[in-house]
Amino acid sequence: MKNISHWMGNWGWIWGAVLVFSTTSQAQDLFKPKFGLRAGASFTSMFGPQEANVQEEYKTTVRLAAGGTMRMAFHERFGMAAEVLFVQKGAFYGATSENSFLKLRAYGNEQPIIYGYNRSNGEYLKRDNINFRKRESLNIVNAYVEVPIMMYYELVDDRLQLDLGVALGFLIDSKGLGTLKFGEAEVFDASVPNPSDFIEMDLNYRMIQDEIGAAYNTDPRSAKIDGTTRSYPIGPSAYYFTDEAEKNDQHIFNTIDFSLQVGLSYYFTPGLRLGARFGYSLLDITNQRYDYSQRDVNADGTYIQRDDHDGNLGVQIFVGLQF
Repeated sequence: MKNISHWMGNWGWIWGAVLVFSTTSQAQDLFKPKFGLRAGASFTSMFGPQEANVQEEYKTTVRLAAGGTMRMAFHERFGMAAEVLFVQKGAFYGATSENSFLKLRAYGNEQPIIYGYNRSNGEYLKRDNINFRKRESLNIVNAYVEVPIMMYYELVDDRLQLDLGVALGFLIDSKGLGTLKFGEAEVFDASVPNPSDFIEMDLNYRMIQDEIGAAYNTDPRSAKIDGTTRSYPIGPSAYYFTDEAEKNDQHIFNTIDFSLQVGLSYYFTPGLRLGARFGYSLLDITNQRYDYSQRDVNADGTYIQRDDHDGNLGVQIFVGLQF
């Protein structure tokens, strides 16, 4: 009996050691960082205040979001996740302003002019007898390197996960394609508008690379505005309309975007998930220097700056792999 007790005691010690080792191994595996990849579509738009008598709208566009992920558990059901992503944001922007203006630079033999205003005694006075309409459409694509820091909680163990956190985005590219039209409102309202009765420009904006006053296409077009035919370049760049006095190293969109993010993920297996993530900018993404009034200028002809708060918002739908 003594030998049997001694033998059982040895096996008890062995089983206890195995149990401790197994538990320790599981705990180490639980708290071990897990790395992965995710990629999907970014349904993105923008928001901002509207100026009186200016109809502005932002339409949702579909972009790309992809990158690497890291997940660290603090508990069986919650922990922290960090990501480094390439994310495209932006929107299809449209604006129509009534009783508006258009500043054109000197071009060829043409002198600088502000349509919609008359100069009197050194001041610019708005023309009240003609409604000049300005219509702009621009497909904006901003590319960010984004670093989300998220806390997660498993609402359903190993299946449904809630994410909440913030993301810091660094703008690396900013582009826009569109058109700008300007002329008397009755021309726009005509059943068959005559292209020679209004100014139409093709916009190709590269907001980080473009220089003040540059045009990517200097070929001429002409239009009869306010009784006089005027020539102008076909393709203005992002800062073609910017005053030389405002030249600086800042761009239309700020370098930093800081957003609140919340999302859900469903895990089909420990390594495969389908997720959705909503993001909303907390900072102003546009430079106040370029937040111009669409309808008015100062008495000296310079732009009126508005202190607008503009931001990104959108939803990412993605598939993630975790190793």
